Amino acid sequence: MKTTNPTFYRLIDSQKMVKYMWKYALHKAATQIPCAVVLNEALDLGCLARAVNAEIARNDCLRLRFTRTNAGMRQYFLDRYRLEKVPVKKFESEAEQNAYLTADAGRPLRIFKGETFRILFFTTCDGRTGIYLNVSHMVMDAAATFLFFKDLLGVYDYIKDGKPLPKPLSRYEDIIVRELENGDWDAHTARESEILAEYIKGDCPPTYCSLKDAGDGPIPRWGKNSPGPIAPKDFFPLLDKIEFTKLSLSEEDSRALTQFVAERQLSPEWVVQLGLRLALSRFNARCNDTVFWVLCPRRRTVKEKRTGGTLASPMPWREILPGTLTFEEALRQLGATQGFLFRHADVPFTSLRENERRLFGYNVLQTCTSMMFSFLPVTSDGLDGREYEFLGFSMGHYVMPLYVVTLIDPATGICKFSYYHRTSTYTVEDIENYQRAVSHAIALGLRDPQKTLDKIMEEL
Repeated sequence: MKTTNPTFYRLIDSQKMVKYMWKYALHKAATQIPCAVVLNEALDLGCLARAVNAEIARNDCLRLRFTRTNAGMRQYFLDRYRLEKVPVKKFESEAEQNAYLTADAGRPLRIFKGETFRILFFTTCDGRTGIYLNVSHMVMDAAATFLFFKDLLGVYDYIKDGKPLPKPLSRYEDIIVRELENGDWDAHTARESEILAEYIKGDCPPTYCSLKDAGDGPIPRWGKNSPGPIAPKDFFPLLDKIEFTKLSLSEEDSRALTQFVAERQLSPEWVVQLGLRLALSRFNARCNDTVFWVLCPRRRTVKEKRTGGTLASPMPWREILPGTLTFEEALRQLGATQGFLFRHADVPFTSLRENERRLFGYNVLQTCTSMMFSFLPVTSDGLDGREYEFLGFSMGHYVMPLYVVTLIDPATGICKFSYYHRTSTYTVEDIENYQRAVSHAIALGLRDPQKTLDKIMEEL
């Protein structure tokens, strides 16, 4: 369905991050977000299909389209678009369901032919209703997918039961216009970039830390006598296979984590991240200076939180954690750093990478970052009281050697880890060994939050 005289826009900075990944990946499925929610109920699929078309009208990022021009990639919004039908699958087993959805997750979207997303309804072997979405990362980030599911089900309740219609969503187009037409935007991001450059520079260049356990051996270095980045052969993303390994905390430790953060009003993200950093430090001769790329959703205002589209931006989170800190003190230090970073989250990813090269003399295929890390904001009440299970699938080939996505599963309360890892850099056995150390570090800290980080690493 075409739009008469559409307005064409350049990509905004968050979308340029996705385009950067295209540049260094042969497999375009790397920039898709395949996910699903499974409701603990049987929905009326006819009403649900009507709700999808209503959601397309409400949520303008679902009407976002892309084209190639002589001036580069451009985007525009359709005035109207509707699906004639939504495919429905009935699965006879969980294995059949996983195989089918995993296969679709790896099938690239043809975004220059108008296919920016795919939606599927399915019925599980135990009679529950599932909604599967596979959407281009140019169109949505993870936060936008949760907004989609929540708003869709609110519209479904309005159509089926006459409940109040959810509050209108904000327009992604407004965000695009704001960033592209703000005459101060470039100056603003340049100032923010310099603030982050000072932060990441620190007193010395950061060190790349590997997941491969070096025991008490030397810290991995680049060049003579100077901490340095990962080698290009490890970072080079083109000719490599990716593995998707799912692991989790135990049920007991997951319950302890949830109770711990609730009692202290802390974020579970900090606990998980601290466990990842402590294990990484232990594997690298207790190097207490670790750097992650951490995804910031860049949604600060109520309007932005009710906007679809891709707004996320990765931030270089360098954390130096003295071994004398207690587990709880380290968590609060992480919280303070996150507050600082997210206040400066408008800096384009390409500018952050340029900061690394300028400050530390890296080439385009070097980085001090050990991993990309995301904590998904999946909560048990995220769909307005509905009981549901969230399913994530491999994004395919990813530009980083390692991307760790974590969440608290709303169906079981278990903290789950999804590792996207280069098989030439990290084997499944490397990931499993690392996860054991991560789980142990978290468990030790939860049981005695006044234990120092040095003591925790002695027991790993």
